[in-house]
Amino acid sequence: MTFQLVGSGPQIYEEVMVPLWFGRWAEELVDLLSPQASESVLDVACGTGVTTRLAKKRVGTGGRVDGLDINAPMLAKAKELADGLDVNWIESDVCDSGLPPETYDVIMSQHGYHYFPDKPGALREFWRLLAPGGRMAFSIWDGHSPYTNAICAAVESHISPEIAKKQRSQRETPSADDLREQVRSAGFSDVSIRRQELMIEVPLASEFVPLHLGSMPIAGAFIALSEEAQTALVEDVANALSGYAKGARLVYPDAVHVAIGHK
Repeated sequence: MTFQLVGSGPQIYEEVMVPLWFGRWAEELVDLLSPQASESVLDVACGTGVTTRLAKKRVGTGGRVDGLDINAPMLAKAKELADGLDVNWIESDVCDSGLPPETYDVIMSQHGYHYFPDKPGALREFWRLLAPGGRMAFSIWDGHSPYTNAICAAVESHISPEIAKKQRSQRETPSADDLREQVRSAGFSDVSIRRQELMIEVPLASEFVPLHLGSMPIAGAFIALSEEAQTALVEDVANALSGYAKGARLVYPDAVHVAIGHK
């Protein structure tokens, strides 16, 4: 399973999903790892670079920050957004970067681990690239939120069960115990799993759902619907989330697990 965006997907992702969703989780992850001035940092599956940019601001001019992603359009957007920042961008699969061992003091990945085809291989690569005494953390969804449950049900009803299965798979994640064992098995010590919960605020379904689905790998399937079918899908989401509507916003809880390990 991979997360690939093309066309206008990276632009929508950065303008909509980053400020409303991923930017907030990025701040939590970078705060937890607390990269210091002069440290070297690798952001794996960096996407459009929200965590990468935050890390660079933490380490300053004396530190090194690299952003790695397999998706060329996402990296192109990341480079554009980081203009003026001294960040090195690497287009590569996580398991095939060719980077030298023990290069980084900090390795992080926000919502990338779930999409790695070879998760044990990715963790072994994290271990190989991490310097002795270094630390690693990655975030991964703790299952579905009220919003994503509503979206997946509407997609199944108005697009297809197959497309809904693809969308649901983004939140079908390992348990905390499974994550802990996976990280330990890769050789990390002092392994811990922290659950972080935030109250998420997004526009009402009529505005947000088309933007959200337009930034997802299933964007084509949504856009291919008739205008009537798109409206019906959005209305189903709005009805399912009516209890979370606060004025002109939807406000609902969401959570991630953060896996932390040391070398």
